[in-house]
Amino acid sequence: MKKLIVLLLAFAMVGAVSAQVTTAVSLSGQVDLVKQDGQGQFVQWGSGYDLLTFKATEKDGKYGISATLDKFLDADALPVSFRDWNFMAKGKMTKVFVGKLRNADFRTTLPYWASYDVFGGTDRITGYGLMVETLPMNGLTLGVNLPYGLTAANTVDVLQNADIGAKYAIKDVGTFAALVNLDLVAPAANVVNLGFTFTGVKSLTAVAIGQLQLDANTYKAALGVAYTGVDKLTVNVEGAFVSTAGVATYSVWGQGAYDVTDKLSATAGAFYGSAGYDVYANVDYAYGNGLTSEVLVGFDAAFRAALTLYYTVSF
Repeated sequence: MKKLIVLLLAFAMVGAVSAQVTTAVSLSGQVDLVKQDGQGQFVQWGSGYDLLTFKATEKDGKYGISATLDKFLDADALPVSFRDWNFMAKGKMTKVFVGKLRNADFRTTLPYWASYDVFGGTDRITGYGLMVETLPMNGLTLGVNLPYGLTAANTVDVLQNADIGAKYAIKDVGTFAALVNLDLVAPAANVVNLGFTFTGVKSLTAVAIGQLQLDANTYKAALGVAYTGVDKLTVNVEGAFVSTAGVATYSVWGQGAYDVTDKLSATAGAFYGSAGYDVYANVDYAYGNGLTSEVLVGFDAAFRAALTLYYTVSF
């Protein structure tokens, strides 16, 4: 693992003369110093948070590469492999991506996407493939991904499993996004993702998302609003609904956060849904060097409390 990191850094140094090279590290986690039961625990956040990313782009942006290691510090996950990697080539009207993709250009997520939400974001394009995306034209962006994999498959079948995306930005209003995950071989697996992000009012962001599996056995919908129009106060409200084979789940969540000072903040929130309910309040103090301490109290059918130290860093 150490050799791999050193190798990536060496590539960055060698290529810096003729390319724009970035090596980024992100690491996050927490230590529960003491909880209501008198116990404590180190918690590594892991997947999606402990990342090592290497990017290099030709000086004019005409081509480049990107590679990301996920959970690169988790010894239990060794040997670690690249979560995603791709080669990118850019022309006058299009961009081409080839590799193990993790592309969110046609994805829409709720403003906060609280852990309580039963649905908080539409799909992204993932897996091995060849993706072609147009550069924005009067606010419109189109894309298609052909999921060529590591196992040989009939080209006709690959075409029938394409991902098709579209995004349209309206100035001073917002952005529409759609992504269709085709499966013409097994039509019941077709998935349509839709999203709209409204940004036409200062200090307000409103998002509506939906997902439909075309056999109608699975459909999802969610709304989210974030408002920062009151000095030092941020308000979030999100609601979501999911139905799978006639079984429904739902969630409604709201939270207000107030910055008492530059380092001290207070938060209160509540959740109600098919998983139960929860009310909570916490006070956070940010030390300014990647460390934040938090005192939390809450009730979700049982009282809970914790004194926690969070750490997060990215370079």
